[in-house]
Amino acid sequence: MGLMSFPVVGAGSLTDVWDPTTNARGEPGSIFLSKNSAGEWSVVEIVQLDNNGVSQGEALVQNFATLTGFSGKASATTDEGAPMKGVAAATIASQKCGYAIIGGYCEKMDFSHTAASGEYICIGGSTAAKFTPNKASCFNLGTLGNASQVMVVAVARAAIATGVGSAQILGIWG
Repeated sequence: MGLMSFPVVGAGSLTDVWDPTTNARGEPGSIFLSKNSAGEWSVVEIVQLDNNGVSQGEALVQNFATLTGFSGKASATTDEGAPMKGVAAATIASQKCGYAIIGGYCEKMDFSHTAASGEYICIGGSTAAKFTPNKASCFNLGTLGNASQVMVVAVARAAIATGVGSAQILGIWG
């Protein structure tokens, strides 16, 4: 199936959250495309959260406490530099479904440290569920030591102070 044959979800619907037991909005694990009003494209996946919630813009990783591939959880500080499942497109409560941005443009990514425009991003280790340029920013410099210590997941689209900013996700996750 070609990428452009994926169904499209409206940008306004990305912040929808629902209970999968009472509202069949979509099959968890389904992948969609989304285009915002500025013409930026994103690839999104329906995820179901574990027993904890996640806030908009926070890092999601695979929930290995279950065998379902669509289950995600907020990253822990021990997930620093690990591969991500995606970025929460909205605040998603425990056991609820919502969208994770898994590729392309991400308008709201939550940072624990300041990032310069064009700087590489990875999952942070100082604050749970946040992203950081630390370690990832020296990925191309050869000063990191063992390159397997960090998985670059995005690049900052603008200078970002600690908090929420936009990024381009590198590759497709999920």
